[in-house]
Amino acid sequence: MLKEIVKPAIVLFLVCFVITGALAVVNGVTKPIIDERNKEALQESLSSVLPGTDEFGVAVSRDELVSAGYHPGERIRNLRKGINKGKLVGYVVEVASRGYGGNISMLVGIDKDLTIVGVKILSHNETPGLGSKADDDKYLEQYLGEIPEDLYRVVKKAPAVDGDIEAIASATVTSRAIANGISEAAELVRDYIKGEE
Repeated sequence: MLKEIVKPAIVLFLVCFVITGALAVVNGVTKPIIDERNKEALQESLSSVLPGTDEFGVAVSRDELVSAGYHPGERIRNLRKGINKGKLVGYVVEVASRGYGGNISMLVGIDKDLTIVGVKILSHNETPGLGSKADDDKYLEQYLGEIPEDLYRVVKKAPAVDGDIEAIASATVTSRAIANGISEAAELVRDYIKGEE
């Protein structure tokens, strides 16, 4: 009876050991390739929201910004400087704002003249056909241009004043999440530029 229990247990242990070893080898081979592709995809996304940039500085985290005396909003994840031929082009702010289906992760590109030049949604879990429309370039184009003094507000009708953003039909929570995230990014860059003067 003991033999009937021990033998299958040893075989099962050996099978698990071999499979675990094989997975470790595969992970060791593929991890650097995946990391490099993720790095390239991030660089491409950064360049798409801040055109004319040939390199980006190291990401400054929210905690580092707070330690430096800035007051980033709760949605801010990090800030990067965009450089072209040694000169500052602007900033890219990574934001994660709570939408209807979870966090909406996005990049906001703001040039040194306080103009939003690009917005890209990296990931979201918003309702297909409703909140997912936020990923549409036409919707995000509403944010491009000079940052309004009072930042952004979501309205359910046609925009009437500077900073009004027309909500996505039946997706007001998503619209507000994006507006709040972009407003925090704009406010941070304003403060950051003042702090560096």
